[in-house]
Amino acid sequence: MRLRLWRSLLLKVVQPFGHQFVRWLFIGAALLLWLILIVLVVLQQPQDGTICARGTKTDGEGVQPQTKNCDHFQSQMDTIRADLIALKNENRKLKKDSIAFRPPTNQFDQNAQRLYSKGHELARRELDRLIMELFMRLNGHEPLGMPKEEGQREKRRLNDQLLHLLAHSRKFAQVDGADQWHRQALARAGSRIQNALHALQHPADCGKARLLLCELNKGCGFGCQLHHVAYCLIMAAAANRTMVLERDGAEWRYSRDGWTAVFQPVGTCTFAEHVPLAVTVDQFSGRQQQNSTRIVRLPVVDGLSSRPPHLPLAFPAELVDLLLTHHSNPPVYFIGQFVDFLMRKNARCRKFVEEALKRIPFGLGPVVGVQIRRTDKVGTEAALHHVREYMRWADLWFAVEQTKLGIPLEKRVFIATDDKSVIEEARAEWGQKGFVIMANDETAEAAQPSNRYSDRSLLGVIADVHILAHCSFIVCTFSSQVCRLSYELMQALQGDAAERVHSLDDIFYFGGQLAHEWEAVGEFRAETDDEIDLRPGDLIGVAGNHWDGFSKGTNRRTRRSGLFPSYLAREKWRIVDFAIFGHDKNNGSDDGTQ
Repeated sequence: MRLRLWRSLLLKVVQPFGHQFVRWLFIGAALLLWLILIVLVVLQQPQDGTICARGTKTDGEGVQPQTKNCDHFQSQMDTIRADLIALKNENRKLKKDSIAFRPPTNQFDQNAQRLYSKGHELARRELDRLIMELFMRLNGHEPLGMPKEEGQREKRRLNDQLLHLLAHSRKFAQVDGADQWHRQALARAGSRIQNALHALQHPADCGKARLLLCELNKGCGFGCQLHHVAYCLIMAAAANRTMVLERDGAEWRYSRDGWTAVFQPVGTCTFAEHVPLAVTVDQFSGRQQQNSTRIVRLPVVDGLSSRPPHLPLAFPAELVDLLLTHHSNPPVYFIGQFVDFLMRKNARCRKFVEEALKRIPFGLGPVVGVQIRRTDKVGTEAALHHVREYMRWADLWFAVEQTKLGIPLEKRVFIATDDKSVIEEARAEWGQKGFVIMANDETAEAAQPSNRYSDRSLLGVIADVHILAHCSFIVCTFSSQVCRLSYELMQALQGDAAERVHSLDDIFYFGGQLAHEWEAVGEFRAETDDEIDLRPGDLIGVAGNHWDGFSKGTNRRTRRSGLFPSYLAREKWRIVDFAIFGHDKNNGSDDGTQ
């Protein structure tokens, strides 16, 4: 009974230290027992140095004293031997128990699968989404049937209640180490994708490899050009072709030294060496992904003659179960892996970015990243949003996080912008409200249109993207390419960070993507001319989320366009085979997510 009690207590003590610690503890315990046994043998020997042997020594009264001594010693030896045998048996049991609680090598998620199935994780994320949509609905409308002051008071109370509900709902993402489970599974998925891209871009023989040519200098800004090259690499992965930049990216408007001024080469095959001037280069189309022409040229996404199914927001069928279990938005994660591969920094750029990251005190607590686009974009590509709109959402995130953690947090905010006056305004107004405002003033100055096409400006925007991707939460406008680029890279760096963003305008999109389609999960009857009917299963082409509880789209069944409650529809995923992964039969469930 006592042995079982000690065994139970020992398991509780050693369990956190892992299998190796337990193994060495057993070895040490065995050695200690043998040492005690030897000491006892020595101590029980007669004082004159003779060894106990019955009848071999007398003291004038026969052998009785010696026999008594030996009997006592023998009794102790028998007791020790019995205890040792019992302890050896317990040792075997403990070893079995240690193996039972030790996660299989490289399969942490397989051990946790008994707790978290794909269905469980989908339901948990849906709960978060529904609560957030309710919060949006409440904030987007004034209470009806109440005096203004009373209505505002009631709204504040409901807001506070919803903040607590959001905080407690989001705790479930970390219960029982679930966040580490997801992070480890996504890290393995990321390694698999990165290895596949590396193999694709480093073929054994560039002279025989099937190539896809990509023009770097699309007529747009830095974020847009990075997304264009990401589109090229995605199409190359779908067609199992090695991507090569036209003229090796040497003629890049952002740097006189070309692509490699800041990034590593996209691969070992080069335009100068492996694309002969006399060779026939066909125009790529969706129907020619597997044709026999060795070299094809990919047009900009707007110039495609047909729309291949591999365009974003598609993601690979080979990883479908893994990604749906471990990530809230698999297409964003998948795109983020391509962005991460392309943005591999050279030594000069790496040093610059690392120094910029060191200036942000990530180790002291969470930092909210705010990206505010101004200058030439406002009024043409996007509407003006005031600093207070961004800061309101930063403040809201800190409120939820403080409630979730149960401790006060210093409100650190990093601002990335192309307008230095934005930084000055934020420091003047929000610094007085308890916010610590951080920014790179030099980068903001270099981002002015007159300085934009310089190495200093290029390094600055790359550093901003990396800082934003390291933040705990991002507030921005998805109409900004830099905002979307940072959000995509965030997934590669942090795992499932899909919900760590708020856009003041658009929902997430990838330029030239296949249309967003949502599927209705409930029935809705239009009550105004601006609204549309929904039935469960209806497909909706989504134009955008109004962030007030309603979204706008076109019902494919009725062909009517209008508003509908956002909570009654969810994303319909586009899942396709990607040639880069070959014929993988495990359907992405090699992490234990069967």
